[in-house]
Parts: sequence; C-alpha cells; structure tokens
Amino acid sequence: MTGPQGDRLVVSRTDGPHWILAGVLLCVAGGFLWMALAATHRNPGVVGWVFGGGFGLLGLNLVFRSLKKPVRNELIIEPAGISRVIGGLAWALRWDELRSASVVKGTQKGARHQVVLRPADDRFESRSRSLVRIGDGGFLVAGLELDETEVPGVRELLAKHVSVTAERVPSTQAPPPPPPVRAAEPEWVPPPVDSSGSVTIHVNGWNRVLFRWVQFFALMIEVGLGVVIEFGPRNGFRTACIVVVIVVFVGTTWPAVFEQQSRSRKARVLLELSAAGLRWTTYYRKFTVSWPEIAELRLRSGLLEFRAAAVDFPLDRPDLYPLRLGDGWYRLPRTLSATAVRQFETHIRSVLPAGVPLALGQG
Repeated sequence: MTGPQGDRLVVSRTDGPHWILAGVLLCVAGGFLWMALAATHRNPGVVGWVFGGGFGLLGLNLVFRSLKKPVRNELIIEPAGISRVIGGLAWALRWDELRSASVVKGTQKGARHQVVLRPADDRFESRSRSLVRIGDGGFLVAGLELDETEVPGVRELLAKHVSVTAERVPSTQAPPPPPPVRAAEPEWVPPPVDSSGSVTIHVNGWNRVLFRWVQFFALMIEVGLGVVIEFGPRNGFRTACIVVVIVVFVGTTWPAVFEQQSRSRKARVLLELSAAGLRWTTYYRKFTVSWPEIAELRLRSGLLEFRAAAVDFPLDRPDLYPLRLGDGWYRLPRTLSATAVRQFETHIRSVLPAGVPLALGQG
C-alpha cells in the first residue's frame, strides 16, 4: 500500500490487523455452536461442536495477532532523502549521497519491480540486509517489491531529486567461475543416482531403521515385564515392573507419533538433488536454485548454504531474500536431520557440477 503525502511517499508493507476476518470466523463459529446446542440428534451436534470449535480457534488466533503491535515495514521517500524502516530505522540516505536511481523488473517469470540506488561514492558499503550490492555498483532495496500501480508514483518522486533511468535492465550473465581447484581423489566411489536422475531427501526425516530397532527392544522389554507382572509375586517388585512398562510404552509412543507426523503431507520437507540444481519443497512453499546460479556450496552442522554466482542474484530472485545471510550467502530454511545429512553427503557428488566447490563439515 502506497500513501502519498505531497512530496513524501510511503510504500508500506506493514501487516495490518485482521479484525474483519476474525469477526467473520467468530460469527461462523457461533453459528455452528448454536446448531450444536439446538440439535436434537447426536450427529448434527457433534458436527456443530467440531466445526464451531475449529472456526472459533482460528478467529481467536487472529484476534490475538491483531492485538499485537505490527512491525513497520516501509520505504519512505521524502525531501530529505530515502530511508527504509523495518521495525526501526534500517538505513537512510540523503539525496546528495546518491548519483542515480532506477526502478527495475527482474528477469524471472512473474517478477515485480524493485528500487535500485546508485551511491555517488563508489566506496559506499551497506551494513543492512535490506540494501544489497548488485552489478554496476548499484544497491538493491531488498525485501520490498512494487505493485504496477506504485511504480509511476515512486519513479516520479525519485526523479524530483536524482537522475532516474526509465528501466535498468538487470544483467543475466554470471561472472566467470573461479578457476577449478584440483581436489584430492576421493577414497570412495559415490553411488549413482536413481533411474529418475534425481535424489529426494526427507529433510526432517528420522532414521527409520534405528527407530524400528528401538521399538523392537521396547516391545521385548514390555513382553518380559508383562510375564513378570502376570505370573510373578504380588509385591513391590510387581508394582515397579508396572511403572517401568508404562514409562517404556509412553517413551516409545510419543516418538512414534512425531515420526509419523514428520512424514505427513503438511509437515514433510523435501530436498531434491538433480542435474538441474536444488529443489526445496514443503506444503506451503517451493523454490528451485539451478547449479549455474550457485558459485559455492557448504554444509555446516546440518545447515545447507550456498553462495550466489551472479551479483544480480538478489534482483533476479527476490523470493529468496528471507534466506540471505550476507556476503552473497544464502541458507536453506531448515536444518537437515542427521539422516538427511548422511543422504546428502552420499549423493551430492553424483549431481554437483565439477566447477562448484563443496565444503562438508561440522564447524
């Protein structure tokens, strides 16, 4: 949402309250609950309580979220200069510190416009993640994309203070790759990928073989103690065996529930390795990073990170802004489990191009 105020323009991405949606959900919940109370048969009553409770919880969740003070997320253009607010002031530049500005549209399908600033001093450096250096000495206002209706107003107000190009075409050519480093010959031969040409890793998966053995030993303990409880003497030792059986049963039931949950459609996180690149898939989000976009890959303590090959990568891939660490590095959203780490280390060399360095380690 853009709010013009004379020579001042605020491009806001601050999340607003959800009172209207919360009210609708609570009204729907009230209707279902009224149906449950008025029902003369059991089945309509059960349906009313279930759906009424579900919609009610969703509505109350939005009410509590609306009560919290939202975090400001704004780009402010005013006579004094241009600034970025993310909670607090992230950075601010006076107009005399800028040589030019441009409003750029990325090369990806469905990309939207973004603001690029070019400082007057070529030695300028940014310490903020929301102001990222790209090609030609420009700095991208990261994490904020413009709607088509906002572009003319932003471009017009920028033109009042600095030189504005009509459209800066982003560079799609990656810099030449670093000279290959001759690595030592591995002591093992990596196994080939499957027939589909790709390997899918369950990022939050458990070691199911180990887990089944634990369940087997727990079952043996329960059977043995059950025999003692049934045929043994009726004293304190029998009571202690009952307590141990309960503890073992609970201790294996909860991990079984969590293991099953990790394989459900909504909780499952998949990492696909193929000759094309990396593909991250969850129920809510999917993205792919091709090997030509990656200059370096590393795995540290279960955290998979890559360094972008092109300086214009933040401009071309604004969807990956939340993953950015700094100095061109990006980190995948979730830590790989121990099982996933072993699978990654086993298969990555089968699909990784020779020109992309790989660092594996715990530190």
